[in-house]
Amino acid sequence: MPRILLALLGMTFCAVASAATVEKLTIDGKAVTVKVPEKAAPGKPWLWVGEFGGHLKTLEDGLVAQGWHVVYVGVSNQFGSARSMATWEKAYEEFHGKRGLSAKPALLGISRGGLYVNAWARLHPDRVSVLYLDNGVCDIRSWPGGFQLNAKGKGSANDWKLYKTEFGFATDDEAKAKSLQAAEGLLPAIKAGVLLISCHGTADTVVPYVDNAKTVVDLWEKNGGRVKLFPKEGGDHHPHGLPNPQPLIEVLVKSAN
Repeated sequence: MPRILLALLGMTFCAVASAATVEKLTIDGKAVTVKVPEKAAPGKPWLWVGEFGGHLKTLEDGLVAQGWHVVYVGVSNQFGSARSMATWEKAYEEFHGKRGLSAKPALLGISRGGLYVNAWARLHPDRVSVLYLDNGVCDIRSWPGGFQLNAKGKGSANDWKLYKTEFGFATDDEAKAKSLQAAEGLLPAIKAGVLLISCHGTADTVVPYVDNAKTVVDLWEKNGGRVKLFPKEGGDHHPHGLPNPQPLIEVLVKSAN
């Protein structure tokens, strides 16, 4: 019995030692959530989640246990627009400029979050260490548009309407013609040495890989960029991440070192 009790106490101590302090604040009028590690790793690495902060909880908590901060800025329904990036600029100033976190966060784009992380990588390729797309949206014609490309995703009529309003497009044709395509503007990120990670279901019916992350992967591979793929054979849009996130955590931690 004493041995069992000691073991349980040891398990409890480990859990507490790796637990994050969750800080909530407001930047540019938007809610921000930060998971703060007990002790920051050298260089103060951080994961910046484009959308759905906390969805990959085991991944986030695993990074926190390694001394990472995890940041989520709530700019939902802005689809990586200039307005959302203006908020991100202020968030970057807070976390890098004022708090001294790494100049190059790892970016996580879950589903529509891909639009935000790709937008930041286009604007600031020198302020990114990793571009991690997890069934990430990269082409708005595919999602939320739902138009036929190489494949045809389910789309989202309401989100497509919100997208056009956010960007000031009056018609579908204008939105399709003027929106950036998946890999457009990302070559400087390759030249800056950004590592691309794609974790994706090969049978995603919502955000088809072939029309989204694959286009970005092809650009990286064609131009000698660093790429790490985690394909889930036969996998659909959900669930995101991996059942055991340790391989992803290891790649991210290695990238920071």
